[in-house]
Amino acid sequence: MKKIDVQDQPVLSPGRIFQIAVTGVKYRLFRAIVTVAVIIVAMAFLMNILTESLIKRAVAESVREQIDELHRVETWVARLSMAQSAEELLRRLAVLNASDDDAVELQTISGLSLAELEALQPRAHDAVKYLNFFRGLDFGRRRVLVGPVAGTGIFDRLQDEAGWHQFQSALADMVAIRLPKPLVEFQEFLEGWHDLQADLAVIQAGQESANQQVREALGDEAIIDALRNADGSFGDVLREAGYQLTPDVAATLSRDVNRMEKMTLVEATINNAGIRQAIAAERDVLPGDVTMQMIWRFVRNPERAEWFIGMMRENELDVGDMTGEELGSIAEQRAHTRLLTIAEQQTLEAEGGLMGIGSRMTWLALVSMLVCAVGIANAMLMSVTERFREIATLKCLGALDAFIMSVFLIEAGLLGLVGGIGGAIAGLLLATGRMALTFRSLLWPAFPWQDIFYAGLISIGVGMVLAAVSAVYPSFRAARLAPMEAMRIE
Repeated sequence: MKKIDVQDQPVLSPGRIFQIAVTGVKYRLFRAIVTVAVIIVAMAFLMNILTESLIKRAVAESVREQIDELHRVETWVARLSMAQSAEELLRRLAVLNASDDDAVELQTISGLSLAELEALQPRAHDAVKYLNFFRGLDFGRRRVLVGPVAGTGIFDRLQDEAGWHQFQSALADMVAIRLPKPLVEFQEFLEGWHDLQADLAVIQAGQESANQQVREALGDEAIIDALRNADGSFGDVLREAGYQLTPDVAATLSRDVNRMEKMTLVEATINNAGIRQAIAAERDVLPGDVTMQMIWRFVRNPERAEWFIGMMRENELDVGDMTGEELGSIAEQRAHTRLLTIAEQQTLEAEGGLMGIGSRMTWLALVSMLVCAVGIANAMLMSVTERFREIATLKCLGALDAFIMSVFLIEAGLLGLVGGIGGAIAGLLLATGRMALTFRSLLWPAFPWQDIFYAGLISIGVGMVLAAVSAVYPSFRAARLAPMEAMRIE
């Protein structure tokens, strides 16, 4: 009998398989464009919401810092008027740095040592975590868990046995809610809450004593008026009382108070009939239509600001040494402050969900990914159906199942890559354009370039993975076709 020599089937290299897959995409370009379009739409939606969330978080952080600077005077007035609340002290202790002036101030005013303050820091950090957790709950859930109380009052309420049992029972029913730490650790924190409160009371008593010393030095003078001389004699009074007032902060406080006084003087002109009539003539409107916002826009130009100061003098208003350039600068800062207020309102919900995009948008993104997967799977399944004869011919020529499946998966991966890149670019442009209209000059200084780059990589990666996963079943079906069965299909 003649011996039959059966040799191993030849296996193509990965590079050759890739070339064949690319050629297949070229020959079925229209079908490929349809699949890519589905991926672009889904990835553009994903990139859009990721970009918006990242920009909002970055702008929110920048806005908070700038608003804190704008409210520096009000903050110092509040600090010198009364002791800080327990929650304010907890947040201050949670970020305490032994090398900062803040630590020195707390030591001086409270009489506690640095070691004692540092021992408070871990408990204060935990307290802030729990406070943020309760603050992040909607009103209804918080009401069910801890009743009508808020802030540190929650910890006081949970000291009561009945309040604690109600909290435990309600928390067990709310399976979607998770404490920042295990329930046992939260209970341990509550057991030490009274001790932490006692330490906070020591600090508050020290602050009240320091404030009393400042009040005695002030006499009948208002704190905000005294802050005008923060870089002079009043600064020495604050330092003697234990407050750490650096020369830079003192100079800034003095400048801010003077600016606030001039801003108040300008805003009082809205009630001056002569100035209203002059502005109305310049803007070609009725005097009754003149608003404070119109006046501030008008004086943003230094030349018009100089003219406005002249009108104030004509109407016997004391403008002191204020110049047109200074008034224009104040108007620009006020416009910036207004923009900061709008941005703060727009970024209130820039937390929670996937990468901070919010729970609602997270679910929308997941649904869009599901729709995209179904669309890709359908397109790939149609591609397999159209190529039954081609698949049969390849199998008759010796193509293995692994080769057929690899070709389809590589095609899907290429389409996913192109669609992911296109979707990432489209989503980035759409989100950036919308955020630029919302935040204007606040956008670019805070723009999170690195985070956006990573978001783009995520969108591209998701597009490729989604395309590849969606093509698994069509590829498997193509690989398992029997040659004669495929040949019979018209």
